Amino acid sequence: MKNLWEHKTLEPRPDSREDLLGVGDMVSFEQIKQFAELHPNQARIIEHEVAIVDLESGAKVFDITKAAATYIVESKEGMFAVVASAVGHLKWRQLGRALGLHQIHLASPEMVKERTGYDVGTVGPLFLNGVRMFFDNRLLEHDMVYCGTEDTRHTLAIAPKLIIDSNDIVGYFNSDDYLK
Repeated sequence: MKNLWEHKTLEPRPDSREDLLGVGDMVSFEQIKQFAELHPNQARIIEHEVAIVDLESGAKVFDITKAAATYIVESKEGMFAVVASAVGHLKWRQLGRALGLHQIHLASPEMVKERTGYDVGTVGPLFLNGVRMFFDNRLLEHDMVYCGTEDTRHTLAIAPKLIIDSNDIVGYFNSDDYLK
């Protein structure tokens, strides 16, 4: 199977958005809200009464086919974020092989909180404290996707390209190939 990992080096990209995204700081809803205000044509915050912590609760608020899940994973190669279409469950072993990651598994809730500041179930694709990202090209089919904000009663609607531009992307994949 073809390795989809684009960047062979594990060094940070020289054009990474550390200045904007506050590497070293823990995430807060206020940061995400300010980010959306800085990008009014590409991002907005949606307030809702239903607390969203999974796909089932998300489906009560928005079109779940446009949801982007952010998973924090660990492997022998390090910790990464995987931003993927949330329409199904990923086949982690096969995706890991394709991305060139060995012994891939979801990070523990404690590790997610320690490294990103997010609680599991609220992780979004911004302010990941330097965690590099693999991105699902399938999300680019949408003008906007729905993501976590660290606050269960607020959702971020964001242009997928802005997610890419705001992160250190180490590779791309198509989730259609890795959904159960």
